[in-house]
Amino acid sequence: MNEGWFKIHRCLFKKAIWLNSTPEQKVILITLLGMANHEGKEREWQGKQFKANPGEFVTSSKSIIEKAGKGISRQNVRTALEKFKKYEFLTYESTKTGMLINIVNWGDYQGKSNEANQRINQQVTNGSPTPNQQVTTNKNDKNIKNDKNEKKEEEAQLQPLSFPTPFHEIIFNQWHEISYRTWFEGCEIEEKEHLIIITVKEALKKTAIQNSYADPLRILLGKDISIKCIESEE
Repeated sequence: MNEGWFKIHRCLFKKAIWLNSTPEQKVILITLLGMANHEGKEREWQGKQFKANPGEFVTSSKSIIEKAGKGISRQNVRTALEKFKKYEFLTYESTKTGMLINIVNWGDYQGKSNEANQRINQQVTNGSPTPNQQVTTNKNDKNIKNDKNEKKEEEAQLQPLSFPTPFHEIIFNQWHEISYRTWFEGCEIEEKEHLIIITVKEALKKTAIQNSYADPLRILLGKDISIKCIESEE
């Protein structure tokens, strides 16, 4: 069944909420983005019908855990939701029957604000003024300045991508930035005859790589793959 798709903008990886989250919280964050409604839909909440706006959805801890996959616990979800709320990434209301989550600034994460600005700019270029054009332009100018300042601060926190071995670069080229930064950045990769040994520091990363990447890597590199975890060996 085709369930559609959603965007993950690169700017997310430079934001404090991403840089200061654990691997489990990053998985939950991406899961929540994927669960959010991309358009208004009728939903039931506390026994009443209401229209869920884009970025807003009704769910439960159990549902989040199921969609996030192995290695995610109920405590992980509770901790992540509280953290994301403090970072003003989302708001949520919880009851015995479920929770109502709203991704704050959902349109920004999906690039809809940028698309709207592009349409406005095109109208101005064509000589077709829009309602409240001057107010909108001033707000856009302010937002651009704020975005530039925020980008400078975030870029100062984000470490540049590094490829300690050719294998790291191969993995990056195959699965791109989000997967590389989440699961492989900082891990050790060494080759011993017909075996590639990947050593990670967290058990969650070992599980994720073993379940999702080991078989494709075996085919891609033409060698057996062994995943080791320093955390589990200590």
